Amino acid sequence: MEKAVLRKLTTFCIVCGLACIALLGMTVIRDGQREWKDYQQEYKEMLLKKIKRDANPTFYDRVAASEPEIRQVVIGEFKEIERCTTCHLGIDDPLFAGEKQPYTTHPNPELMKHHPVEKFGCTICHGGQGQATTFYGSSHSTIPNWPITLVSKGLMQSRCGYCHKDYEAIGADRLVKGRELYKEMHCAGCHKIDDQGGGVGPDLSAFADKDPGGFDYNYVEGGHSKQAWVIEHFKDPKKVSPGSPMSRPALSDEQIEYLATYVLSLTRREFTRHYTAKAKADFVPPKLDDVVPEPDLSPAAGDEEDAGR
Repeated sequence: MEKAVLRKLTTFCIVCGLACIALLGMTVIRDGQREWKDYQQEYKEMLLKKIKRDANPTFYDRVAASEPEIRQVVIGEFKEIERCTTCHLGIDDPLFAGEKQPYTTHPNPELMKHHPVEKFGCTICHGGQGQATTFYGSSHSTIPNWPITLVSKGLMQSRCGYCHKDYEAIGADRLVKGRELYKEMHCAGCHKIDDQGGGVGPDLSAFADKDPGGFDYNYVEGGHSKQAWVIEHFKDPKKVSPGSPMSRPALSDEQIEYLATYVLSLTRREFTRHYTAKAKADFVPPKLDDVVPEPDLSPAAGDEEDAGR
């Protein structure tokens, strides 16, 4: 009886040992197949073709001897650890202008001079998950309820509004147009921004800070992201938020994008002077409640208005 038990225990231990060895082997193989390692290897080969050893032998030899490694930037101000440059290796290198992603240089080199990666990182402007080292994990494509998805190109200026409040000074035309639409559409009659406006609808002062997991995506077709929710909500408020008193605005798709850009820029995150842009001496924040507040709307009143369109 004891021998039978010992044989079973021995067999069990052997099987567990083999399983551990197999898992260890799979880990080693998988670690060697990380997609960022392939990117770095291709970048290295491309860079060696672009430089000449005779011009700078020390640099050339250092590149030739380099091994794949995680590259990260620590941004204490934003409490961020970003690894975007692990794959986007040529982001500030003019030699890679015109190359394919993820190696190409930033399309606006002048902007990079004022927003160097080592100081600002990437996610403050582009969104996404800076700690990830995979295409999917970094949220290049929408991940349901992920805190910060990559910002679409049409809404990119919404991130400028995090630090810059004088939109005209930085040429943020979409933010300017979005703010003007907010005033023209009498949004302040129902919504508040920094204590300006009515109280019928939700306060939008910190809309950009809201957790995307708190939104209802049951009626959103464009994906589980706050960006998609905002766009579709402006197109058809009652569809996305059943029972909402908000009527459908008579806006084009482009205008809706402007308005969404503005609303998605509204944050109460506080930045130090190290990051906050200095406004002109004569800059005065525009008033948003300089319209006569509209009467309180009810779902029934909103339905009647839509029915008459």
